[in-house]
Amino acid sequence: MSPSSPIGTPDTSLELHDDNDNNTARRRVSGRVRSKPVLLSDDAYLSQASNGVKRKRVESRAGKLGDLSDEELEGGATSSSEGDHDGEDFRAPGRRKKKGGSARKPAAKKSRTMTLPERPAVNGIKKAGNARKARAKTAEVAAEGETGLFSEIFSEGHTVEAVAADWISRWEQNNTEAMTDLVNFVIRCSGCRETVDVHAIEDPDNAVSKLTDLQDEFQQLAPSDYPLISKLKANASFRPTITNFFETLIQACHASGVLYSDLAIIENIEVWVSTMSSAGMRPFRHTATVISLAIANQLCRVATENSENAAKTERQKDGEQKKKKVNQQRVKELAAKVIDLQRKREQALESIQSIFNTVFVHRYRDVDPKIRVDCVTALGNWIVTLPDVFFEGIYLRYLGWVLSDPIAATRAEVIKQLTRLYKNKDNVARLRQFTERFRSRMVEMATRDSEVGIRASTVDLLDLIRETGLLEPADIDNIGRLVFDTEPRVRKAVTGFFAENIQDMYDDSVEELGGENELAESLGEESESSPRLGWLKLKCVVEALQAYDADADQDGASHELMASLAAAGTDSRYALAAQTVYDGVEATRDWEMVASYLLYDLSAATAPFDQRCQLTEKEEILLLEVLNASVKQNLLDAADADKPSKAKRSKARRNESTETQEMIASNLAAIIPNLLRKYGSASSTASVVLRLEHVLNLEIFQELRQDSTAYASLLDDINKQFLTHADTAVLTEASTALLHARSFEDLEEVTQGKVDELWDNTISSLKTYMSLEDWVEQVQGISATVRRIAHLASIMDCIVFFHTEKTPSVRNKKKKTPSSSETTCIFDLCLIILREPALDSEAGDVADDLLTSTMKALLLYYMWRVRDVQVRSTEPITGYPDPEQFALALINIMQSRHPTDTIRLAALGNLLDLYTLFATFRHKDAHLQHLVQPVDASAEPLLLATFTALEKNYAKKSKRKVEAPLTDSVDDAPEDDDDDDDNDLESDEDGQQNGSLTAERRQQETMLAEQRLCETTGKIVLAIVARVLDHASRDAEGGRKRPNIRDRIITNKLRLGSNFKEVLAYLDNPASKASKKKRPAAQTRKAEQARKAKSKAMIEDEEDSDDDVDVDGDAEEDDGGEEVREEEDRIVDPDDEDEEAQVNGNGENADDEDEIMGD
Repeated sequence: MSPSSPIGTPDTSLELHDDNDNNTARRRVSGRVRSKPVLLSDDAYLSQASNGVKRKRVESRAGKLGDLSDEELEGGATSSSEGDHDGEDFRAPGRRKKKGGSARKPAAKKSRTMTLPERPAVNGIKKAGNARKARAKTAEVAAEGETGLFSEIFSEGHTVEAVAADWISRWEQNNTEAMTDLVNFVIRCSGCRETVDVHAIEDPDNAVSKLTDLQDEFQQLAPSDYPLISKLKANASFRPTITNFFETLIQACHASGVLYSDLAIIENIEVWVSTMSSAGMRPFRHTATVISLAIANQLCRVATENSENAAKTERQKDGEQKKKKVNQQRVKELAAKVIDLQRKREQALESIQSIFNTVFVHRYRDVDPKIRVDCVTALGNWIVTLPDVFFEGIYLRYLGWVLSDPIAATRAEVIKQLTRLYKNKDNVARLRQFTERFRSRMVEMATRDSEVGIRASTVDLLDLIRETGLLEPADIDNIGRLVFDTEPRVRKAVTGFFAENIQDMYDDSVEELGGENELAESLGEESESSPRLGWLKLKCVVEALQAYDADADQDGASHELMASLAAAGTDSRYALAAQTVYDGVEATRDWEMVASYLLYDLSAATAPFDQRCQLTEKEEILLLEVLNASVKQNLLDAADADKPSKAKRSKARRNESTETQEMIASNLAAIIPNLLRKYGSASSTASVVLRLEHVLNLEIFQELRQDSTAYASLLDDINKQFLTHADTAVLTEASTALLHARSFEDLEEVTQGKVDELWDNTISSLKTYMSLEDWVEQVQGISATVRRIAHLASIMDCIVFFHTEKTPSVRNKKKKTPSSSETTCIFDLCLIILREPALDSEAGDVADDLLTSTMKALLLYYMWRVRDVQVRSTEPITGYPDPEQFALALINIMQSRHPTDTIRLAALGNLLDLYTLFATFRHKDAHLQHLVQPVDASAEPLLLATFTALEKNYAKKSKRKVEAPLTDSVDDAPEDDDDDDDNDLESDEDGQQNGSLTAERRQQETMLAEQRLCETTGKIVLAIVARVLDHASRDAEGGRKRPNIRDRIITNKLRLGSNFKEVLAYLDNPASKASKKKRPAAQTRKAEQARKAKSKAMIEDEEDSDDDVDVDGDAEEDDGGEEVREEEDRIVDPDDEDEEAQVNGNGENADDEDEIMGD
């Protein structure tokens, strides 16, 4: 230390070392050589401080920029790319090192260096107390009561420029006090109110020890927050303020020249801030890191400015030398200025390198993700601001390593910074090596990252890389397959990528066919009925889609599993991909061109262009999906333009929009029959064509005053598809099309006539099949017919049709007369099918489909019966619906199948739905109460056996442990079925363990097992809440006669995942107030009388006087309380206004009934 200097030359070494150690480098854990830090006390360059004190200057801190050789880069990169970044990977939060005192060198040694103890994973100590108490210790940004720089910067009336200039003036007057104020400002910014004095500043070698003491004092406060990350409104501008101040301070030092004439400024700032950046406490570490990075940001700008000025001055010098009369004095001045600017640039680079080595290389892998994000952002700024230094592999590799960061925010930030670099086409050459090294990781992030936003932004980044030609064909295909992705944001992001890929394919195809000019000549003038050049691009689109979907086709079983997991009513993956194509490829927006391409016959084509445009069967399906997406989007765009909410659209513009909609509907109505004639024979294409009718505005037929025969012809085509196909997809689309047609009142008469024809044909067909003595042999035809009946019953009231007893006409000579006239109605025939013993588990899949469709049809029938009774509740009803026959048939099916058989699950679901459906009459008129019946007692053991088997199945597939059920809960369950099921499950599990299924397939089967368990449990829960299940009677001693199903299904509530837990959580909602304390008897009686009087007064105001049965009914009979009724209303009868009124009227009894629920 210079005896005349008030501030000693700082020693910035952060590692303990031995003065006798002459080794200049040591090796990190990762194998990469680490240079020994050069001590500032070893440098000999002196500078004159502003107050006349001589200062030492750093000639070389940790070497010049770019000292790392290529060998070191490759050696370090290999290990780091595998997760070992410099041997100091992200520390797990649980790892902590015991805090010890500061390690010191013996006093006999001249050089003293100190190190902070190993920083803990969290803020140094465990937080005490709850979060609210800890939040009270949050450091707020408030100028009141503050002093020094903190008060000046954050108080009103001061600008950072003025504060920075004032601080430089104070530095020139007394550098010790000025530096003390600046260091205290940094400490205060971290939320700590402790300070350092001038003595500590005068001895910078003791900075580590002093900061350690401050840490210990600050830790005792157990701070839970600090200004940099605080969510308080007062701290919203904290970060930009402090970063702006330090950037302004460095700029002011640069402008005044003190940055270069008095190195003590930057040196002392570095030693204190860099030491704080390695502190164990997160507030210190984070705040110091942000400040260090801000200083480096501004130093990069300063270095760039000096470099530009030096280049400009060099050009001036060259211009001066080329003159005829050379002004030597001017040349010397310019040369000296160039040398001075270069010297200033080198000084700035040395400071940048010091910050990089002491702060960045340690903090970019900090345990705090916020700090890692700040480091990535800073490195991106440095590369852009100072590319001649930082745009090198030794720095770019840090961005590549952070691509594997476990925190999404950090990965998102590095993708953002890389996108900035790849957007500049001039950077392609410099990024080539980086791209080759980390391309596979970026593709993996785009296809498999857990965060959707990161996947989408990575796709955008890869699109930029594709434009540079640095993506391999395999990578392009992997990204292209994302058009089938389930996430909308990912599909939207891949739109541009896919479109450019299609354009490349199109250009190649055009070139193969001789070029665009030659094709234009051969095709001649374009027309709607002749081939066009746009067909070639459509061909490229479907070719790409087929290629990207090829992998899915190879795993048909997996595809079926995913289809079973898909939610009902969602678009198919082809439809989602077609929407993506529409957004990206302009040719697909001309839906009429797509339709003409589909209708054109290219089967006998001889011309090269026509042969190239021939479509395969799979390509036809894909192009039909594209047509659907195009028509739908065109109609949406036209309707959107017609909305009056759009800003000041002219009347002419709105009329044009209406005309566009009419024209699309008119042309589409003419095209659909042609498409059905060509593609209606195959179910895969027929279902897609039928979907076009869903978006057709049928009112156009009336508005355009067209003959109703055109509309009737369209319905005839739909009916034909319905009657000729047994495929579920076709029947679903056809029935939806008929439902859409029935929604237009003006055409209801024509539509109803066509639907009635369908009913007659279907009923006649079923009766014809069932009239045969060996009708079981005709199970294929019967299954298709019953499936059609179920779809018709889903779109209209089927009560009349189910009880039609017309005798069918006999056309088959082999057909025999029915055995009994009682079996001629559809309802009885369906019961016969369910009771048929030949349709057992050995009958095959077709028989199972028949049973499933029959159960669905009968349940829909009962739904319409219940609705009919609800509508006519005030009218005399001649015949009440009786579910007993259907219920007994379902129970018989359950008894004949093993617990997890698909048909048994379907029968159980229909049984529970049936009784829950009739529970909607519980709060209706008194004459309907007899319709509410509990589930038959014989079904409860079967239900428990099925639930137990599903529970075990999911537990095995998900590798979870479940608690064994109590024996008294399932003692009535059929042991043979349960044992057989367990054997089946074990054999399936053995097959999985033997490697017969891929990891993806096992995951899908696990999800399917969870779905089956949750669906069945959900139906059980609804039945319990509706009080038709587990409503066990009691004997004289109060014991249960039947097993407690509720207790059984909640046994493993916390062991089978969050989905299962949420399903069961619905059981707890009615009992949310069960913990209320009971009031004294006298008080209870008074309150009861008051409530009854108030309830009576309220009920008298109601129109329906029958509601008082529920108000004053027996508490034991209700057994569930008012909240149970509300739960039932939400489950089984949400639209009943009378019931809602009753619930509102009985609110006064809620407290007592809650206590009953608690019992």
